[in-house]
Amino acid sequence: MDNRIDLQQLVCFVALIKHQNVSKAAITLGLSQPTVSLALKKLREVFKDPLLVRSNGRMTPTSRALALELEIQEILYKVDALNKSESSFDPKTSEAKFSIMCPEFVEYYLAPRIAARLELDAPNIQVQFKTSNPSEAFDMLDKGILDFRLGWWPKPNLMLRTKILFRDELVCLSKKNTHAAPKLSLSEFLNTRHVRLEAPRNGVSTMVIDQAVFKIGEKINIALEVQTVFNLAKTVSETGFLACTGRKIAQEIKNKFPIEIRPIPLNIPEVRIALYWHERTHRQTSHIWLKNIIETEMKAISQ
Repeated sequence: MDNRIDLQQLVCFVALIKHQNVSKAAITLGLSQPTVSLALKKLREVFKDPLLVRSNGRMTPTSRALALELEIQEILYKVDALNKSESSFDPKTSEAKFSIMCPEFVEYYLAPRIAARLELDAPNIQVQFKTSNPSEAFDMLDKGILDFRLGWWPKPNLMLRTKILFRDELVCLSKKNTHAAPKLSLSEFLNTRHVRLEAPRNGVSTMVIDQAVFKIGEKINIALEVQTVFNLAKTVSETGFLACTGRKIAQEIKNKFPIEIRPIPLNIPEVRIALYWHERTHRQTSHIWLKNIIETEMKAISQ
């Protein structure tokens, strides 16, 4: 028996694991259903395992198939990297396009700095910032739709590289009031109505506050959700609402709106912002160029 398999068969394997359906895998790959079925037959012969078995109208991966999936993806990523060699990358002549997902406050500080770098060194390169959406970010990185994510994953996928670039403290914003106590009581924090950024923009920082409140059997009174941090700040400055955000952006807001920065009366962990990128792009010259810029500028921002 011929034990050789080709790249198309490996691509079929990954699609079959993902869709668990021959027809759907074939449509996704732009191949005929018989072609995908033949690829599965060949893979079963080579690996001496059924790989996918029918169960409840779907094709469920076997334990052997799940064990092979990561290794086969790694092979395909390396082949893809070879096909996209960038040894001649030059930012001054490149027309590359990049996408970065990050929280709004990170974009506020980082975007002007990257724009300045583009003006100086990369006249034809384009960078797009995307709204923070942790639930979709890995899939976008995995598919190459997204190049970098700035944010926080407690347990990032094994296919991601990561580096912590920024740490901050969560604080509470309230309307400027000369008669207000410097510190909020827990009762005041819980019972006063809050304004918050809409999901998924609010991210992990909001989640840790909710978790801390949940631990004491309470719930924050969220009365309003808005789309931007400056809408949030304007709302706080003109009402009795409270809001929670990082100290660094809070200082920026305080320079523009009549607000107070007060400690959150709960045991809240620090905000950590890490840079994530896919193993597939780790050695691509263009990604290294932009990653170095992001690291340098985020270090300057955090000082």
